[in-house]
Amino acid sequence: MSEQHAGSESHGLHAPQPSISPPIIGLGVMILSFGILFGIPLIVVGGAIFIIGIATWLIDDARAYMRAGEPSGDAHGHP
Repeated sequence: MSEQHAGSESHGLHAPQPSISPPIIGLGVMILSFGILFGIPLIVVGGAIFIIGIATWLIDDARAYMRAGEPSGDAHGHP
């Protein structure tokens, strides 16, 4: 195994924290879709839920970015 690959094995898999935002966005899109069929009130409610889902996702992402801090080294794991 080469040196380049051996150094990258020490880094674990990075996965984002669990978030409620994707299901909220999905619910908003579903209600928006029903609003297209059944009327304006559902479009308004679905749009509001969709915007809340986007906002919570952006807030979660901003918090994760602030917790991550400054990167050390380059994008390939070299110091």
